[in-house]
Parts: sequence; structure tokens; C-alpha cells
Amino acid sequence: MKQGYLKKLGMLCLAAGLMITAGCGKAETQEAKEDTFNTEAEVIAWEKEEQTDNEDDTAGEKEKPAPREVVDGKIRSYFSGEWIDEELGKTRPLAIMLNNTSAALPMSGVSNASVIYECPVEGRITRWMGVFEDWKNLGRIGSVRSCRLYYLHFAQEFHPVYAHFGQAQYALSDLNSGKFDVLSGGTKGIKHPATAMYDRISRPGKATEHTLYAFPKGILKDIEKKGYDMTMPEDYPGKFKFADTGEIAEYQGYPDATVLKPGGDGGKNGFGGVRATFKYNASDRKYYRWTYGNPHTDELNGQQVAVTNVIFQYCDGNVLDAKDYLHFATQSNGNECKVFTNGKEIDGYWKNPGELGTPARYYDENEQEIVLNNGKTFICIIWNDYKDDVVVQ
Repeated sequence: MKQGYLKKLGMLCLAAGLMITAGCGKAETQEAKEDTFNTEAEVIAWEKEEQTDNEDDTAGEKEKPAPREVVDGKIRSYFSGEWIDEELGKTRPLAIMLNNTSAALPMSGVSNASVIYECPVEGRITRWMGVFEDWKNLGRIGSVRSCRLYYLHFAQEFHPVYAHFGQAQYALSDLNSGKFDVLSGGTKGIKHPATAMYDRISRPGKATEHTLYAFPKGILKDIEKKGYDMTMPEDYPGKFKFADTGEIAEYQGYPDATVLKPGGDGGKNGFGGVRATFKYNASDRKYYRWTYGNPHTDELNGQQVAVTNVIFQYCDGNVLDAKDYLHFATQSNGNECKVFTNGKEIDGYWKNPGELGTPARYYDENEQEIVLNNGKTFICIIWNDYKDDVVVQ
């Protein structure tokens, strides 16, 4: 396996300091000192000879991709490989933070996400980020939760508009920098909040912080007000390699993988805290998600979250302070990954050397890009320090 290129990033170690997360309600604000966190794109250092060995690869990744084919008004999605309306396929997606605590479930609209990220957060649980191509006709999305800097950085691989309500102090500088197209809720420290898209609904028995949602009509108003260009750039390189239309990447001879537990039965990498489990259904070739021991369903339609591909993406991480706030390196030139599709496990590595926003690509042990099956993808960010928590059956 191709590993070891990533040296520990001189990555973001800070002394413990006062930092309170801006909550999910307009009345919940954060008291914090001026941000001194280094939020520049994470720089990867690898040995000079290794860099030389990979020059051809990096050069190839910078080549302008071939134009996508349009057939009868349809185009293949960058994010699912499926044929969708041309206009939709050429429009930037929405990446939005989703509340994954047991008290907040079920989520609304999540079954429409083309890609879902799940990352560890403070307290050794997880939080979700959904990447939505098709969201305008949803009743609502949420409940919406706060930003951590690494989610904002992971999101850039999809060239999205990024939405959140609340944030850790470490993310404020980037959120206010003007470098990213963001739809930030109006919490303390945010300079130019979105004012139309966020509102609350009645959820009897739920705490107020679990009642905040994003509403599509308001999202459109805030995008227009901010003047964001919603056209996907023609030179976007894509993130995934999908099987050809009508074909299935079967991976015969590879190990079976029908039950996936990214945190095992109680590990310390965050996934154990929410008892995250994926179970493969051979009849439709999808992995179904369980959280806290129950099917993870969408409140709007009752559907259980089900995806065609699951990726365990191993990342270097740091604890930033005494409150257990975390950060993860969103760039690599050879960290491990495991890809699960068609009930099989493909071991390999991922890399995205380049500037922040360069999409990570996934390669097998023979240095060939891993082919995903067409459909939705769920990416679990696995903390390298706790990689032994992972259970695959």
C-alpha cells in the first residue's frame, strides 16, 4: 500500500484557550477572544524524492477535463455518476451542516444528499455534512448545526455554497474572509449573515437548539442577495471515478464487506459514540445506515439513509484545546482509505496534493483509481490515531 507520504502536518496545535461554540439558536452566541488560529490551506510536506516521483501524477491532475456529454437534456452528475437534468448538473451544490445528536434526530431532507460526510467532533461523537445537488423542492433541511473548520475545508472539494448556523471560534477567520461562498447564520462573530433561510419549527419535546432548519426559498433569496455565481466551473476536475453507465463495478475476488462499523462497538474515534453502522443489502446493492442502534431515517419521507458507496478516509488529526475541539488534515498524498461498494472492500490510499479545494481521489494498492458504482456516497473521516476501532465484517 502506498502510505507514509504525509508527514505530521505541523498542524494546528494550540494551547488550551477559551472557546465556546456558537449554538444552533439565534440567542445562543459565542464568547471568544480574537481568532489567532492559522486557517491557511494545510501544507503537505513529503520527501523531495517522493515529490519528484509524483510530479507526473500531479501534472495530470491539473489538466483540463474533457467536456461532459449531454444526452436528451441530461448530464452525468459529478457526485453520483447518475444522469440528471443538464441545468441541475451544471449548478453548484449546497453543502450544509446537519445535526446528528440523538436528541435532534430524525433529520429532514438528508435522503436527498448526493454525498454525506461524517466526521468526529468534540465529545467523541460525530456530525454530518450533506452535499445536495437537488434541494430546491424540499420542505426543509436540517436541523442545521454549527461549523468546524475542517468541514468547511472538506466542502471545498465540491465547489459548493456552504451553509451552517453557529461555528467554533477556529473557523471564524475563514468564514469571514470572503474566500469562501458561505451562508452563515446570524451568530456572534459573523460579519455578513444570511438573513432569509433559517427559521425554527415546533418540535414538541425537543430542545430549542434542535429546531432550526434551512428553507429552500430563503436559501435562494440569500444566494441572490450575496450575488454568488451558481454555475459549476467547466474546469472542475470531479472527485469520483464512476462505473460506465449500465455497468457494475463488481470487484470479484475482493473481501466481502457487509457490516461496517467505523467506530466498532464503542471506540474513541467518534463513530463509536453514535454507534454508527452500515449494513449491506445485496438486493439493491446499497449500504443502509443505523445510528444509536436505530435505522437512520429522513423525517420528510420516512426513508432510511442508503448509499451505494461508503468510503473510510483516514486522516491525521489533532486535539486543539482542553474542550476537546478537533481538527483534521483535509489534504494528503498517501493516507489510507477503504472503499466499500457492491458488498466488497477495496483497500488503498487517497491523495489531493495541491491547493485547498483540490478534490481527493481514491486509489487501490496497484495505484489504479478506484471505480465507484453510480449512486450516493457516504464518507467517514477516520482519525488515524484510532484506526484500530474500525470493524468490517
